[in-house]
Amino acid sequence: MARLLNDPNDSSFAAIKKTDMQAAPLWNPVQCKFVGILTVTDFIDILRYFKSTGGNVGALAVNSIAEILQDAAAANQVPSRKFHGAESSCSLQSACFQLLRSGEDYLPVVYTEDMRVLACLTYTDILQHLVTHFREQRRLFDDSITDLGIGTYGTNLVTVEPNRTLTDALQLMAKHDLSALPVVDADSRILGVYARSDITFLTKAKDAQDAVRNLDLTLQDVLSQARQDVTTPDALRTCGPGHTLQAIFESFAQVRFHR
Repeated sequence: MARLLNDPNDSSFAAIKKTDMQAAPLWNPVQCKFVGILTVTDFIDILRYFKSTGGNVGALAVNSIAEILQDAAAANQVPSRKFHGAESSCSLQSACFQLLRSGEDYLPVVYTEDMRVLACLTYTDILQHLVTHFREQRRLFDDSITDLGIGTYGTNLVTVEPNRTLTDALQLMAKHDLSALPVVDADSRILGVYARSDITFLTKAKDAQDAVRNLDLTLQDVLSQARQDVTTPDALRTCGPGHTLQAIFESFAQVRFHR
């Protein structure tokens, strides 16, 4: 699904929300080419920008995507994302290298004959492929995360309390370049996890103004509204230091983690 740069910002979010997509390529009808990519995270950052500046939230309903992003980018709130796409004929290895070089979490796959976007490839898609097709070649993945030195431990772990607001959590994630935060109580016991990909507070909003007001919700309120069944990608899941990387990959692939 691609979006036009002159589409109203709120209609673009509604389209992404309806199709459960985390990102959509941006098409410039004047230049007749893709010029960027818009993510759900960008929408959240746009709301944070309007809240912090006291801007007119009603502009989201009438201004184009280009106008909104240009305004927000001027305040360094929303990153300027160039379009990095892959042809439908490219190999998985080539696509992995493109994802790595771009530093993005999404890689649009384009059918070059008519510039249709076939899909947005994610690291989760790659993990699913590895888990499904490389079970007999998994020796590198059989070591534990402790042996491999993977993970964040001790004082390096960034957490947040349940009484902190959604705005506080989003600012903390932006500061430390994180996609999720463990929510812990006063005794450091984990209560849940909040991820930037969790857009529950947006789906519950009636309009843009309501969405901005929801940024003042506490994480306890946000987590109580979120679905927590076994198929929810953003629900809390844990592992131990002895778990193998393969086991964690399989968990990621099974529930299609967004982060």
